[in-house]
Amino acid sequence: MMLRMLFEYFASPDDETAAGTIDGRPLGATVRSHVVDPASVLGQLERLLGARRDDDGLLSAQMIAESEDGARLVIRLSAHILSLYGRVQPDTVKLLVDQWSMSRRFRRGAVDEDLYGFAAGLHALCREGRVYCRASADPSELTNAPAPAPESMVQARTEDGVLRPLPRRV
Repeated sequence: MMLRMLFEYFASPDDETAAGTIDGRPLGATVRSHVVDPASVLGQLERLLGARRDDDGLLSAQMIAESEDGARLVIRLSAHILSLYGRVQPDTVKLLVDQWSMSRRFRRGAVDEDLYGFAAGLHALCREGRVYCRASADPSELTNAPAPAPESMVQARTEDGVLRPLPRRV
């Protein structure tokens, strides 16, 4: 089961200030998406901009804060993607998004977002300086998430009567 996430991209002067938003406070000017995660999907954009093809996109982001419950992360976009995307001319952004939207993440048909609007907003943020993403799990999905199995259900008795943990499914 995949949790629905909200990705809010915003500018901040430094990591400490950005990490302070982990509490969910309003961010000011943001660009939001339920699809464009800062690692894999922005990694696809980074590759379109000329990054190496053999990396997995994780060069585009680094986590700097996590809430205690794990429901919210603050992630810094790399200087590399900010530089690459910030240098793109505004009239070229549409052509770039035409290519980016061909990725399988967007072809699945689950995307009901204005990718062009998102890309233009992110482009403006990249030209401002440091950009971060606050990734938040949808609270309604967190309250409906299944509780962990009791320890008695995670163990099984072997022939010698000893309790052994069951392999966990991932």
